[in-house]
Amino acid sequence: MDLGGKRVRNIDTPHVPHNWESHLLYEETTGTLLCGDLFSSLGDGSPALSTDDPIEPAIEAEDMFHATSITPSTPATMRRLADLEPKVLAVMHGPSYQGDGGASLRALADEYERRYLGAATG
Repeated sequence: MDLGGKRVRNIDTPHVPHNWESHLLYEETTGTLLCGDLFSSLGDGSPALSTDDPIEPAIEAEDMFHATSITPSTPATMRRLADLEPKVLAVMHGPSYQGDGGASLRALADEYERRYLGAATG
């Protein structure tokens, strides 16, 4: 969708982070992935934009709330998002992250894959 100088792409992400009809938006001109509840963190969300690594806070929030649907397809979906190489991860609950969004998505995908495989093997 062209929004007058900004181009927004809808990306279907079934069950990532939560339900079947999940989808995320990617603003192509700024490289911003509006990633909803992916990378949620605890606290008041300050500062609004951070360059601090978002992985540890996201894992801490996941451990507390168990909000992500960790299925066999979750890591693959997240790696597909990582291929966009976003420069900003706009997070719904917590500070947005400015930096190597692709690397952060891959790292979180690796953690979710580890958790899924651990749960599957008992």
